[in-house]
Amino acid sequence: IVPRIEFTQPFVLAPSVYPGISGYATGEMGFHSSIFDEPTNDFYQFSTESDFRLILLAKDAGMEIWNDHGTGFMSVGESFYVGQPPFDTHPIWNLINGTYSNSYSLTLKLRDLNGVYPDSDAFVLSFTAEKPPVLEIARTNNSRVVISWPLVSEGWTLEQCPLANASAPQWTSVATPYLSNLTQFSVIMPTSSGRMFYRLRKP
Repeated sequence: IVPRIEFTQPFVLAPSVYPGISGYATGEMGFHSSIFDEPTNDFYQFSTESDFRLILLAKDAGMEIWNDHGTGFMSVGESFYVGQPPFDTHPIWNLINGTYSNSYSLTLKLRDLNGVYPDSDAFVLSFTAEKPPVLEIARTNNSRVVISWPLVSEGWTLEQCPLANASAPQWTSVATPYLSNLTQFSVIMPTSSGRMFYRLRKP
């Protein structure tokens, strides 16, 4: 069994969009069997007599993979159902907490329960958190400021907190309508409400 990894590592995880799953997560990346032979690369279709499982060998703190029932994280040594070929299965990869400047890894291998093939060598998949967009704040006059961030950073919510509450911040969403041009989102805010902290958060 020879896994072929076809993405750049570390794989960038966006903030989770799955209910009940916090941190950064995706089900986009998965495992699928080859549908044609590549003799020049020594890569062939699997026998339909085989039956595969994904085995978790090790994991970095904060990096998880959900089990095949979706009821919790896999523990080291646990298997994930892949099945007989042809297969295309997509676990949920979940970085509970982490920073975009660091890489977090899972060590795995594939096993054929029917013994048609020996276990694969261990292989490592590495992940990192999506880099948050940077806010830019510019004063237009004494009564207004413009807060902007890159247009490519969709799905983020602008929140504010009064400077007076900085020791015990209570963040609230900014309800002002968003404006956009070809490069950025922007919000025009009055300065009459006092000094504020602003941040972007992805629900």
